[in-house]
Amino acid sequence: MIKKSKQGFTLVEILIVIFITGALSSVLLPRISFYFEPPSAVLQRAIEEASDKALSGIPIRLTVKSESQSKRGYILAEALTKREVEEDSLSSFLGTNVNRPAVLEWQNIKMKYLPDNDGWKFEPEVIYFYTDGSCSPAKISWVSPNSVSYSDADEYILTVTGYCTKLEKK
Repeated sequence: MIKKSKQGFTLVEILIVIFITGALSSVLLPRISFYFEPPSAVLQRAIEEASDKALSGIPIRLTVKSESQSKRGYILAEALTKREVEEDSLSSFLGTNVNRPAVLEWQNIKMKYLPDNDGWKFEPEVIYFYTDGSCSPAKISWVSPNSVSYSDADEYILTVTGYCTKLEKK
């Protein structure tokens, strides 16, 4: 008696594998594919984060670090912090400098939602976020790296209340 061995797959088996692969890829592909978030959403999230940090009692300012001669660049966040002045060794030895003065200075801070691309410009050049929940009003613009001229810039208005809205082009 000769046994016949079954070679290959049936059409039904192949169709089942294709169906399962298609179903899995339709669920997983959107989760792992690159998601581009518009600059307006990134900017609004950064403004909300800076405002929240300022409400916690630390004044925040956003500035633009420009490359070369351009007024456009990356957005930097800084917090107003207190630093004690170092005392000199003689007053330390004599014990005369009991109350050391403190100096306020701006120091770079990391923010989770700060835009990481360049092409930003602020008018005025610094945006302050105060501990009462307000901020300095500003006109913010962003130029895409693919833009040919600055007239293609997306422009936003930041109000005192921290509301940011996109300006429509005429």
